Amino acid sequence: MSHHYSGPDFGFPRGDARLDFTDLYAFPKPGDSGKSILIINVHPSSAENPPGPTTSEPFASNALYELKIDTDGDAVANIVYSATFWSSERGAQTATLRRLEGSQMTEHGEVGHLILRGSGLDGACGAGD
Repeated sequence: MSHHYSGPDFGFPRGDARLDFTDLYAFPKPGDSGKSILIINVHPSSAENPPGPTTSEPFASNALYELKIDTDGDAVANIVYSATFWSSERGAQTATLRRLEGSQMTEHGEVGHLILRGSGLDGACGAGD
């Protein structure tokens, strides 16, 4: 599945290219079809109309990307994966990813199970608690 906000008749969310959720990929984990792999692409580095870079700043540090997943077919999310991205002083990408369930989905701040947290300037990430 793919969706792009940018185009001749569309604008970026809140007029900010850094918030553009460009692609979502979902497929079963090889060797374990009971699990899924989810991949998101955010913020394209360039646009076609008008041509050129969308912004010189690659990530909006105040942006929160959420993937809401309905596991029982009632059209209500049962699990939310919440991701934030930012750049370090030297430009390396860092991220935090959390899994929220139940009442955690209505709370704000650092709630839920920490899955991934950026670990420094080398761009490596480590598993959470």
